[in-house]
Amino acid sequence: MRRFLKRLILFAAIPAVIAVVWTAFVVVMEYRSYVGALTLADGETMVVCGDSQTKDALDPAIIPGLRNFSTAATTCDQDAMRLKDVLAANPGKVRRVLIDVSPLKIGYDISRPVSELNAARVHTFIHFYHFKENRRPLGSVLSLWRDVVFKRKFNEFRKSILRGRRWKSSLVGGFDPSTGVGFVSRKLRKMARSDATDKAARVNNRPPATSDLPLLGILEEQVRLVRAAGAEPIITTMPLSGPLREAIDPVRRAAFTREVEALARRLGVVYLNYLELDLPIECWHDGNHLNRDGAEVFSKRFLRDL
Repeated sequence: MRRFLKRLILFAAIPAVIAVVWTAFVVVMEYRSYVGALTLADGETMVVCGDSQTKDALDPAIIPGLRNFSTAATTCDQDAMRLKDVLAANPGKVRRVLIDVSPLKIGYDISRPVSELNAARVHTFIHFYHFKENRRPLGSVLSLWRDVVFKRKFNEFRKSILRGRRWKSSLVGGFDPSTGVGFVSRKLRKMARSDATDKAARVNNRPPATSDLPLLGILEEQVRLVRAAGAEPIITTMPLSGPLREAIDPVRRAAFTREVEALARRLGVVYLNYLELDLPIECWHDGNHLNRDGAEVFSKRFLRDL
C-alpha cells in the first residue's frame, strides 16, 4: 500500500514539476527578451509606450528619432510600468515621451479583474516583474497565469522554433500596422464595422465619467515620471475611424476631451488631440487600427505638428 501511495504521489507530482519548470523558463526568457530590448539605439530620443492604437499609428521610419514600444492589449498601468523601464534603461538619453490616452478607456477602473479587459492577450509578466508596484489584486493576475503561460507563451515558443527566430517578448512591441484595408475590403468590411460597433458599445455602456479618475491619475503619474527623467512629456490621443468615432456617445467623447485638456493645462503639457481627425476610410483596418497606408498618412501629419 505504501509503495502504491508513493507511486501515486510521484505520478501526481510530475505535472506540477513540469508546470514549475515551464513557468520558470517563460519568466527567464520573457525577462531576457524584454530587458534586452529596452536600450535605445543611437539617434533614438523620443519614445512612446502605448497600446495597439499607438503601435499601428506612428511609423519610426517617418518620424525621426522615434522608438515605438507600443504593443497590443496593454492597459494604462502596464504602459506606465513599461515607460518607467525604458527611462531607467536610458538615463539622460530620452528627450521626448509621447503619453497616449484613448477614449476607448473611458470608465477604466484599476480594480477590475484583468480578465475583464482581455483574458487571452493580457501581459501578465509585467505585473510580476513589477511585483511591488502591481496595482491590481494579485488574484486577478494569478487567475490568468495559466492561460498566458500555458497557452499563449507556449504558442509563441512553438512559432519561434518553427520560424527559426529568437524568443521575443510581446511586451517589446514595435510599429507593426495591419496590411489589411479593412473597411474598403469586401471581405473585411463587415468585420471592421462590427468591431467599431462593439467598441463603441463598451464605451457607451460603462459607468459615468467619475470612473475615469484612475485613468487621469495614471496619466499625471506618467507626466511626473517623464519630467523627473529630464524629458519633455507630450500627451496624445490617436485618431479613431469615422464609424467608431460617430458611434461613441458625443457627450462622453466631449467629456473625455475636456478632462484631458484640463489636466494637460494644469500640468503645463502639450496635448496633441487627433480624436476628431477625419482620415479617409481607406486608411483603416478596423475601428481604431490604422493600416499601413493610414499609418503613413497620419505619421506625416503628426511629424508636421511636432
